[in-house]
Amino acid sequence: MSQARGTFEFLVVAPAVLAMLVTPSMRQAVAAADSRIRVLRETPVSPAADIPQNVREECHALGREMPNAIVRASRRVTLVPTQHELMEKNGKYLFVEITQVKAKGGGALTGPKHLVVRGSLVEDGKEIANFEGDKGTMGATGTCATLDKAEKDLGTDIGRWLEHPKPNARLGQ
Repeated sequence: MSQARGTFEFLVVAPAVLAMLVTPSMRQAVAAADSRIRVLRETPVSPAADIPQNVREECHALGREMPNAIVRASRRVTLVPTQHELMEKNGKYLFVEITQVKAKGGGALTGPKHLVVRGSLVEDGKEIANFEGDKGTMGATGTCATLDKAEKDLGTDIGRWLEHPKPNARLGQ
């Protein structure tokens, strides 16, 4: 009889103990998944963006550097390939778009280049914070490479902002 009682106690107590040990790990994993912030793999250019024609024609990689810099600056970010994947789920996502490029061709010889972006951090369909960013930079290389540097710098600023996002923030200055 005592052996049956021991087996019964084991069958009842063991799963309860196992659940207590595993549950905190599961909660941490769920919390970590919930804290992820989705960002598009490539930063889109706003349809109303003010971008010189020569930059549109020459700088085919415009928008590709910033998301990678955001990821390097904030480990909570995960890149997604499409706008549909960005906005389809609950949780948080950051929508960033390029709104203006101030640049003339000719690289460093024609002065500084500026990249202007805006972004909204959305949680469960509601905007919880937003920013505008403006980064000016000069370089000894061409216009596109100089704009790539501005993208990387702004992406780093955005990743840092994501650690403590605030409404109406100004980044890059």
